[in-house]
Amino acid sequence: MNPHNLTLKQLRAFQAIADEGSFVAASKKLHLSQPALSQCVKQLEAELGGRLFDRTTRSVRLTSLGMSFLPYVRHLLAQLETVVTNMQELVSRRRGEVTIACLPSVASRLMPRVVAENERAFPGIRVNIRDANMRQVAEKVRSGEADLGIGSLYEEDPDVSSALLAEDEMQAVLPATSPLARHRRLAWDDLADAPFISLSHDNGVRDLLDAALRQHAIRVRTVAEVSNISTLTAMVEEGIGISVLPSLAMPRASHQVVRVRPLRPLVNRTIHLLWRTGIAISPAAEAVRISLQKVVAEDPELKHLPHVIWTEGPSWLKEASSL
Repeated sequence: MNPHNLTLKQLRAFQAIADEGSFVAASKKLHLSQPALSQCVKQLEAELGGRLFDRTTRSVRLTSLGMSFLPYVRHLLAQLETVVTNMQELVSRRRGEVTIACLPSVASRLMPRVVAENERAFPGIRVNIRDANMRQVAEKVRSGEADLGIGSLYEEDPDVSSALLAEDEMQAVLPATSPLARHRRLAWDDLADAPFISLSHDNGVRDLLDAALRQHAIRVRTVAEVSNISTLTAMVEEGIGISVLPSLAMPRASHQVVRVRPLRPLVNRTIHLLWRTGIAISPAAEAVRISLQKVVAEDPELKHLPHVIWTEGPSWLKEASSL
């Protein structure tokens, strides 16, 4: 017997006849003519090499071969129905799982709203957030560890496609007691004389800062270097020094002991939605992308965050969904 010659039509016909005890009833159940039903059984018996039913003018009974075969057919068809249902739920975004690699500074402001919206619209989909620096975001997307990434592009990568999601402004963050806090805005030159708290090189913001300082020919007086933005903010709170962060990484506006001041000339950080080049995103990832688009377009707090420009139009939506 070649199992590849068996068909679902044959197996369903066999199970229906066994359940109904009648070719007539089975043909009605399957919406199949009796000759076609009989042909399915003959083909199946030919493949198995034996009779599955004993037929008389009044009844249809399973043979010993049919009785042995029936549990396997029931299990196989039940498993297939489960698989098909699962796939339909995945495609319709009723359930699934998606992993997103995201810059911590973006994750803390953006992703709680995205996850809340996704839970409302697609409650069967689990969202996993993986905090990562700029390089790690792209690496996790490239390797398939993450379905989507939200981060800044530090270099061109043919294996990672992107669409602009937002731009946020680099600003000075300083203790309320700092003399610089008296100014409404600062120049990059103002940073040179103040004690400076820097992020370490494993944080992508450091690359942006170094590039800006080189551009303006400024050397800061670094008194501490940290790898975590929350640690940096805590040091600013203690009055140890000042620093520069993107707008989305800034403390809340209601903070009592920290001040935020715009820097001029303007330096922006770009934030992109990332996905693997040439690989269609999963239905679960598509659901999160839809939730992300809705939040960016409609969330009032995000829309009014100072010094952050969101790409609300359909450009990145179309790019990410075009695979």
